[in-house]
Amino acid sequence: MRVAFVLIAWIAFAFPAGATNFTVAVYSERAFGYFVGDLVSSFVEISGPAEAELLRASLPHPAPLRKTLDLRDVSVEESRDGATRIWRIRLDYQNFYAALDVRNIEIPGFKLTFQLPGGLSQVNVPAWRFGVAPLREITPEQKERGADYMRPDPAADFVDDKNLSWTAGFLGSLTAIFFVGLAWERALPPFHRRPARAFALAARRLRVLAHQPESIETLQHAARELHRAFDAMSGRTVLRPDLDGFFQAHPELASEQAAAERFFEGSERLFFDRDRHGRTADFGLAQLLAFASSLAGKERQR
Repeated sequence: MRVAFVLIAWIAFAFPAGATNFTVAVYSERAFGYFVGDLVSSFVEISGPAEAELLRASLPHPAPLRKTLDLRDVSVEESRDGATRIWRIRLDYQNFYAALDVRNIEIPGFKLTFQLPGGLSQVNVPAWRFGVAPLREITPEQKERGADYMRPDPAADFVDDKNLSWTAGFLGSLTAIFFVGLAWERALPPFHRRPARAFALAARRLRVLAHQPESIETLQHAARELHRAFDAMSGRTVLRPDLDGFFQAHPELASEQAAAERFFEGSERLFFDRDRHGRTADFGLAQLLAFASSLAGKERQR
């Protein structure tokens, strides 16, 4: 999107620019009203033959031009209008001239080189000016005392911090209550060991185990964590024949009974089937973690 301001044509004219079939127009964002430190944006628009190519090495490079003027940035946009190619060059300068009165500052011109089928051609971009203004008057109004030239310090505004302290305390307490409630609901420390969130604790431990290389020992460790969660929820040791009673006592977990049956069956073979030692188990760490996470999610519905 183009810059949303009205360009003031400071120098807007077409003329031979030191090369046949090239025209140059120079514009400025505004022609006057600049102070020390301000950025001055100017635009050079060059029209030429469609087959001409601008040699980018001939563009001016950002650098100090003099003690009071720096070239900060250069950018080029190219477009076509029928058989004419148009180059729009933006140049951002910074003014460091601390003016004592209103005056014009000259920006030096430069030459650009274009490649044509018949050879190289140079285009002269002329110098142009912008107006600067002082930050203060040259001679201030005569005062009787030297101290009268200085403005008095503004009166200090005192802020009653009682309301701020009360508001900060209230918001701090509300935040603490919120985090305590969140920790309780998510079974985060120090509430992670309560029996009502046994599966959340198991899921957390299985996430740690999931980062380790998968082996029979790691799977046995993960299965033990799940068995401990079932035992903690029931208040006693839960074996495979006890699952019907377990899910009757915890109806919020009933949808996981089939998965629990498969887990207990696979766990029995994992721990007690000697022929399977060293072979791949019926489940992996990812499956155990997904099972524990699903139980933990339904556990929070209690």
